Amino acid sequence: MQRPATHLRLSLTTRLSPKLQQSLQVLQLSTLELQELVAGWLADNPFLEEVENTSEDSFSDTQYVQPPQLGIMQDESDVWDTLADNPDMYELLRRQVCEYDLDDVTAAQVYFLIENLNEQGYLDSSLTDLVENAPLEWRLDETELAQALTILQQFEPTGVGARNLQESLLLQLDNLSAESVDNDEIHTCARLLISEHFGQWLSTHQFKQLCRQLPQFSANTLETACKLIGALNPYPCYGLPDRNGILSVRPDMEVYINKSGNWQIRLLHDTFPQLRIEPGVEEWIEQKSTEIDTMCKNKWQEAQTCLHSLQMRKNTLQRLGEWILQQQQDFFSFGSLALAPLTIKETAQVLELAESTVSRAINQKYLTCSQGVFPLRYFFNQSVAATDDGTGNSQTAIKSLLQSIINGEDPQHPYSDTHLVNQLAKQGINLARRTVAKYREDLKIPPAHQRKVQYSNH
Repeated sequence: MQRPATHLRLSLTTRLSPKLQQSLQVLQLSTLELQELVAGWLADNPFLEEVENTSEDSFSDTQYVQPPQLGIMQDESDVWDTLADNPDMYELLRRQVCEYDLDDVTAAQVYFLIENLNEQGYLDSSLTDLVENAPLEWRLDETELAQALTILQQFEPTGVGARNLQESLLLQLDNLSAESVDNDEIHTCARLLISEHFGQWLSTHQFKQLCRQLPQFSANTLETACKLIGALNPYPCYGLPDRNGILSVRPDMEVYINKSGNWQIRLLHDTFPQLRIEPGVEEWIEQKSTEIDTMCKNKWQEAQTCLHSLQMRKNTLQRLGEWILQQQQDFFSFGSLALAPLTIKETAQVLELAESTVSRAINQKYLTCSQGVFPLRYFFNQSVAATDDGTGNSQTAIKSLLQSIINGEDPQHPYSDTHLVNQLAKQGINLARRTVAKYREDLKIPPAHQRKVQYSNH
């Protein structure tokens, strides 16, 4: 009788220690979730105590370029205390209506426009659509509504009420005082860059191309104009409290300019709870090791694990922030259209972390800088196109440019996808037609023939 064969199967499985499991769980928590977790630790573990943050880490050693409407805050807590006291964006704008000498009809139209702004302060709908979708008894007139929009665009924060990014930047540029701009030539150059050469902002490698296309300006004037635009805020209402009067996010890290004039990143201490094991406990544990019961020993080990988890979170976010700053310096200098391609896979390889660890680290984490407040995930984009000099561009930046091109098209002759490919190519961006069509659809923009019908109906 043949004996049944014996098969030996070896399998390799990865089992995470409880200590590492907790560290990974802590890493992916948002600031508010972490604060709740730490509060539970303190209530449950007698060996842990909270350390009052005595750090003098403030804005006093920085040249922090704040958006014009926020001003300079001297202390980290002042920023958030001030914002917390402010009304939400919509209430802030409604209050400003009373500051203008408006008749009842115009005031009502301004109020109507305010309620139709998105959370970033932009007007997504066209004036024609707003008029057509409003109740007939309101008797809205598109010409009068356009005049009301002009009034709204004078409100603070500067750039609010714009219909696209270019218009918002132009509003902010024109609002700058004479002291903020060295001369009229720089202002003229900056306006030209925004209105006619917006695409070159997708990569600072195209600076030489700008110099060739704008020979009437010196390289120094172009560079100064680029820096001027970079100081503007693409999200003028970002960071204001939401409709409930509270901040929707609290940044975990900040990018700023130090005394030496270099970009630097730091973690915001008030988002990282400072814990320690009560002084003297460790010595007591060692002396009484044979007398201490199991529960007490478990609490001691849990306390050590908690401290390790917090330190791992802090170290990982510091390394991640430094990597983002290194790869996205053009963004911090020139704005969102200079956002460089960056992947989680590449980041994991450089930092010698698992991709899942990087994903946890950027989950629900935010960074504040002169451009506004951004989720860390915002800085991770695939390279989807090559410029004439061989460099790539981020998907976010290209979609922003595509939206701007379509916003400026001739209603009688809307751009087909093929024409959009050509328009992007003029800006040094090389994309396949099917890719352009996909991005157009992602932006919820209909094809050319449908847009032409919409234009004619309006």
